[in-house]
Amino acid sequence: MWRFSSALLKPIAVLLGIVSVTAVSAARADEPRLSISGYDPVAYFADGKPVPGKPEFEHLWHKARWRFASAEHRDLFVKEPNRYTPQYDGYCAMGVSGEGAAHKDSVDPHAWTIIDGKLYLAHSSYWLDVWRENAEQNIKRADAGWVAMVDLAEPVIVGAPCTTSPPTTVVALRGGGHWVVVGPQIARDESGNVVGKGDMRAQIEQIGKNVGACLKAGGAAVKDIVFTVNHVTEPGEFDKYGDLRVRYFGPPSPKSTTVRTPHLPDPDLLLQVEAFAAIQ
Repeated sequence: MWRFSSALLKPIAVLLGIVSVTAVSAARADEPRLSISGYDPVAYFADGKPVPGKPEFEHLWHKARWRFASAEHRDLFVKEPNRYTPQYDGYCAMGVSGEGAAHKDSVDPHAWTIIDGKLYLAHSSYWLDVWRENAEQNIKRADAGWVAMVDLAEPVIVGAPCTTSPPTTVVALRGGGHWVVVGPQIARDESGNVVGKGDMRAQIEQIGKNVGACLKAGGAAVKDIVFTVNHVTEPGEFDKYGDLRVRYFGPPSPKSTTVRTPHLPDPDLLLQVEAFAAIQ
């Protein structure tokens, strides 16, 4: 579902700007990554739910650190790691299966499913639902392409001003180039206050500013946006502001999606936007 022309890609020089905003990540580049944000992979099978692991129960496997809620879970993993390890080393199953833009991306530990005894994780609950719609084909495509993606660069997490979960990331595409994946943005200002209660225009403007800041931090701009995913309480109201949408989220794209979402993280919120921008 993720295809775009190479003409959309911009010079790789802008990617250099990421170094300054990811200094902490770069400084720890020599340390094995913490898989699933420190959640216990065994708990998905044993407890049927995501459970945070503990630093004292940690195990290094496949160049990653895995944490567990108990010594028992750690020992089970050590004995049969292939049974409990999430597919694709814990990267987003939707990202790995992407057509034309396969990539590694971070995951939300709460966006998970087990199919045929195998654990799959996704960047967000939305992308997990999309992946599930064609799970069989997505699994076949990802399984076939994973060998060529094992050594693909890990996602780079963009820090401030982007502090949402899932985070904003810069991901390397299997076919070349990079994406800036802007995590879900809502109408909150720098102090965390909701802007424009009951006012769709005001919320679009605030979210647009937030998206723009995240794009800049990742080395991209509005003109690089390939598509957006818009979660809206009232799609009809959102459609009235085409001028603002172009200003903040780029020209209309056939890949952009608007999803009616009656309940957002706060009852005062009317909109939440994810953006995907292409850079070289």
